[in-house]
Amino acid sequence: MQEKPRTVTVTCKIDREIFTRFAAYDSLVRKKGWRNPALFALIMSAFAVVCFLGRERHTQAVLLGGVLLGIGLLLPGVWLWMFFSSVRRQAMRSGLSRDKAQYYVTLSDDKIFVSKGKETADFQWQDAVLARRVRGCIYLYVSPTRAFLLPDSEKTEQAWDIITAKLAPGKIQIK
Repeated sequence: MQEKPRTVTVTCKIDREIFTRFAAYDSLVRKKGWRNPALFALIMSAFAVVCFLGRERHTQAVLLGGVLLGIGLLLPGVWLWMFFSSVRRQAMRSGLSRDKAQYYVTLSDDKIFVSKGKETADFQWQDAVLARRVRGCIYLYVSPTRAFLLPDSEKTEQAWDIITAKLAPGKIQIK
């Protein structure tokens, strides 16, 4: 007996919290955006330590070390604040809310279909890059630069079953 093709449509109602968590994961973890600020802080801290070690021979070494350490810690902090501020502004501009559907994702055995109003797109399973399940959401990357967020709903388990059946185990992550 032939198995009936599976299909599930997920209504994607994304709020600011889900979007912020996704943006932090995508930019800071997946794309490793945390490395440059951390490297900058590490280098400036090393320069500050060198200055502090020379405090016996140079009169202004402690002052210079303090300035370098302050800059090394302050600028990455400002960068992170600006990143999250930008994400918050983008979420407000997009009108993200748990009351409003942003788009619909239909997962079937043969493709991924996405619709938003009159706009539609379909993607092939073999082109999908990653599916990551986190608390409250599934991040489905249909290309290296494009992901769809599938927030938890009554259809989450069905969607996850289809995703795990269609993607290679190396493309699936559970947090």
